[in-house]
Amino acid sequence: MKDDRDTATVRVWDVPTRLFKWALVVLVVFQVVTGKLAGDWLKWHFWSGYAVLALLIFRILWGFVGSTTSRFSDLVKGPLAGLAHLRALLGAGVPREAGHNAVGGWMVLALILALLVQVGSGLFATDDIATDGPLVAVASERWVKRMSTLHHLWINLLYVMVALHVLAAVLYLVVKKQNLIAAIITGRKKRNDVAEPGAPLPALRFRGNTLALACLAVAAAIVYGIVRIGG
Repeated sequence: MKDDRDTATVRVWDVPTRLFKWALVVLVVFQVVTGKLAGDWLKWHFWSGYAVLALLIFRILWGFVGSTTSRFSDLVKGPLAGLAHLRALLGAGVPREAGHNAVGGWMVLALILALLVQVGSGLFATDDIATDGPLVAVASERWVKRMSTLHHLWINLLYVMVALHVLAAVLYLVVKKQNLIAAIITGRKKRNDVAEPGAPLPALRFRGNTLALACLAVAAAIVYGIVRIGG
């Protein structure tokens, strides 16, 4: 098998990270649809919400023990790096990075936190008819009312954030000719999108799928424990 230094593309994303992103997309869309349909669909809305929470917890764990480009230490870059990236993005050059750029990394963190707020508030939400979140029984009426309101309003912020995320990917494709969507499907980027021609590639370390499954199992156990608190 050829080394990445001798090929036109470079592996940048591991399988667990890619599966996480696309599974999250599918589940969030399902969440929106079932939430709008309401009625008997709310049962599936809650179950898919638990799955989203498990994925988010997995991603947090993977952000500490996962592959190089999945770690928070790689995502979080300082303001100067962000400004440098914006200059490269607005200029004639091509931004080059193995994983997320300095701005995109912060957007990923913001999305994770925003989704945690949405899912977390849903645990305490009620429709005041027949459907309660699993933690409604252990919360005060005032808290349940606040969380229900937050759950219904916060989704609008998520719509905006997701739209910006998609818009950024489209702009990269149209303006910079960099297909970020294809990269998160295949796990690979063009070599010239990662490093300057002739420059050495960044040293990336990839962790195994067994560790990812262990993290997912821990995440699922945490969600199960949370849901069981309400009886």
